[in-house]
Amino acid sequence: MDSIEDEMMAVFKEAQKKFELYEKFYLGFSEKAKEYLKHKSREYKKILSDIQEIILPAIKGNCSRCTDCCCRLHTKEITIYGSVGCFDHVDYLLVRCDTILPDPCYENAEKNLCPFWSDGCILPTDCRSYMCIQYFCDTLEKELDMQVVSKYLRKAALILTNFSTEECMS
Repeated sequence: MDSIEDEMMAVFKEAQKKFELYEKFYLGFSEKAKEYLKHKSREYKKILSDIQEIILPAIKGNCSRCTDCCCRLHTKEITIYGSVGCFDHVDYLLVRCDTILPDPCYENAEKNLCPFWSDGCILPTDCRSYMCIQYFCDTLEKELDMQVVSKYLRKAALILTNFSTEECMS
């Protein structure tokens, strides 16, 4: 590898393969597994919708004017080249089970942007990864009641933690 950028792109290509495997895993589920998944998904998506209801006014008031896009794959604070849309297999399954997600624009990685970015997130508001919904820039943190937001984030994290991949494999 010639540079850190080349290394990051190689990591992203691996993440792309992993992301595509999540879909293959989902498509192989039995009806029983999909019922379990739908039940857990409803709980998770309800919490994501509740969070969005709280944060969207601040997002609409600030993000359109922002000059420092938070959906970058690499910043001085964080590097997320190791995933696509910050999804792991659990939150992917929970958001995917009743929604066909938009195709990721993998070329965005070459521009240091999330594959689900196009002048804003192209994912439905109840279909975002946990990592994405729990990130707030300083401006948003100052404007939002973070105690309330954190309460919902803890609920979402609990669903992810208690999710049983085994149930989906039966």
